[in-house]
Amino acid sequence: MTPTTRRALKVLAHVAALAGLYLVFSFALFLGLQVAPLYGNIGIAATVALAALYVYVGFIRK
Repeated sequence: MTPTTRRALKVLAHVAALAGLYLVFSFALFLGLQVAPLYGNIGIAATVALAALYVYVGFIRK
């Protein structure tokens, strides 16, 4: 695999991870506003945990 291809796949993986985080956050807001505030709080906590995992795996651990 060439370095250019590897870099492109890394960028694509980061974009996909951010899109997934956005979807999880949006669903958590939906749960909190439309279903029950407790579910929204749980969803926001899950979003924060996933964001922390993304930062750890994507940037800190090499």
